[in-house]
Amino acid sequence: MKLMKWKFWVGENKNSLRSSRLPKPKGLPERVGFYLLTQLKLDPDWVWSLKAVVRPTRTSQILDIRIFDPREADISDVLVADFNSLDDCPEMILFEGCFNKNTGSVDIRRAASKAA
Repeated sequence: MKLMKWKFWVGENKNSLRSSRLPKPKGLPERVGFYLLTQLKLDPDWVWSLKAVVRPTRTSQILDIRIFDPREADISDVLVADFNSLDDCPEMILFEGCFNKNTGSVDIRRAASKAA
């Protein structure tokens, strides 16, 4: 008689699953939003409607960031789950770069696919 593995939700290698998880999309970090408003002179209503996905770097306080329009993603039927999910559809990325969450320094540029 073969025993069933009832705890199917418990992975064989839990540590590898947790280490590969990235944060879900969220509203723009305040410093990044202010950068887009003051340095790039963008419309505030549009800027604050955008979403961001981040990925930690080797330095814990510096995060890579990609900014996208969630309405455009919905219209295009693109599911943005995390930072890496935008690798498959670079046309969704409006801005990308990095920011330091401790000092507030921001280095954001327009994505190559949106630069015109």
